[in-house]
Amino acid sequence: MGRSFLKYLKANYMIFSAAITLWIAAISLLPVFYGQEWLPSVTEAATFTAFLLLGFIVLDNIFRYFSPKKSQWWLLISFPLVTGLTLAYISQKTITLLLPSASEYLLFTDNLLPVKGFIAVLVLLAWSILLVLNSRIEEQIDIKERLSKIEEMSREAELHQLRQQLQPHFLFNSLNSVSALIKSDPERAREMIFQLADFLRGTIQNNKKWLTLKSELEHLELFLSIEKVRFGHRLETILEIDSETDQLTIPQLLLQPLVENAIKHGLYGVTGDVLIKIRAQYRPGNLEILIENPFNPDSGKAKGSGFGLEVVARRLFLIFGRNDLLNTREDGHIFTVQVKIPQIAEK
Repeated sequence: MGRSFLKYLKANYMIFSAAITLWIAAISLLPVFYGQEWLPSVTEAATFTAFLLLGFIVLDNIFRYFSPKKSQWWLLISFPLVTGLTLAYISQKTITLLLPSASEYLLFTDNLLPVKGFIAVLVLLAWSILLVLNSRIEEQIDIKERLSKIEEMSREAELHQLRQQLQPHFLFNSLNSVSALIKSDPERAREMIFQLADFLRGTIQNNKKWLTLKSELEHLELFLSIEKVRFGHRLETILEIDSETDQLTIPQLLLQPLVENAIKHGLYGVTGDVLIKIRAQYRPGNLEILIENPFNPDSGKAKGSGFGLEVVARRLFLIFGRNDLLNTREDGHIFTVQVKIPQIAEK
C-alpha cells in the first residue's frame, strides 16, 4: 500500500491475478443465477473490473499528492462517489458496444446499473480511506525518522564537544606545569613537552569512537607519564587489569579525565605520596573499572574538581541512555569512582 498502485501490481502479480480471477468469477455468478448465459456475464464482469481498476489508479494518483484535512472530509467521499458512479455508467455503455446482439442481457444489466454503481462507490471509498490512512502513517514514520536523525546528530555533536573540552582542560594544566618547570628544572620540562607531544599526536591520529581497553590503557600510560613529571615522586599508580578485559571495548578517552580527577583529588590537601589504583574486571555484560584515590575530607574540594566526572557521566548517558553507569563513594580517606561500560554488539 505504501507504493503506487502500479508498483504494487508489479510486485504482487501472481496474488493480484488470482484475486482478480476470483472477483470476476464471483460477480459473474449473479447474472447466471438469474438465468443469463456465462459468456456475456463474464464479459461484463471483466469490463466492470477493468474500469474499477482504472478507478483505483485514478484515486491512487489523487491521494498520493493530496491528503485531505479534517475539514475536507467531504472530499474523501466525493472523489470515490463521483469516480465510482462515472465508471459504472461508462462500463455499462462499453458492454452495449461489446455485446450489441445480446439485447435480452443488456436489458437485464440496465436494471443492475444502480447495484454496480453502489459496489463501485463502496469499493473505491474503502480504497480511498486506506490510501489516506497509509499516507498519514507514512508521514508520521517520516517525521519520527527525521526527529531520530536530528536527535542522533545533536547527540553526536554534544559528544564531540565534550571530547573537545577534555583536551584543552588537560593541555592547559600541562602547559602551566611546563611553564613552572622551565626555570627550576629545564630537563624535566623538555621531557614533559616530548611526552605531551606524543600524547596529543596519539589522540589526533586515533579517530575511532571505541577502543579496546588495552589500547585505551596504552594511551593512559602516556598521560600518567606526563603527570608523573608534573608531580614527581609524590604520584604513584597501580594498574590491576584482568587479562580477560584486554579486548573489551571502551569509548575513547573515557579513562583519562577520571584519572586526572583522581590525581587532582588525591594531591589536594594530602601530604606525602599519593597512590592511584586503577582496576578493571569483567562483570556479565559489562566492563567494570574502579579508580581509587586518597583524599582529605577536612580539606574541602579542589578547585575545578568534578569536571571530569560530569563530562564522563554525560558521555555515558548520551551513548547508552543510562544514568547509573558512573557511581562514586567515599570510604574513610579513599574516594572511589566506579564505571560500568555495557559491551553492546554495535557501536
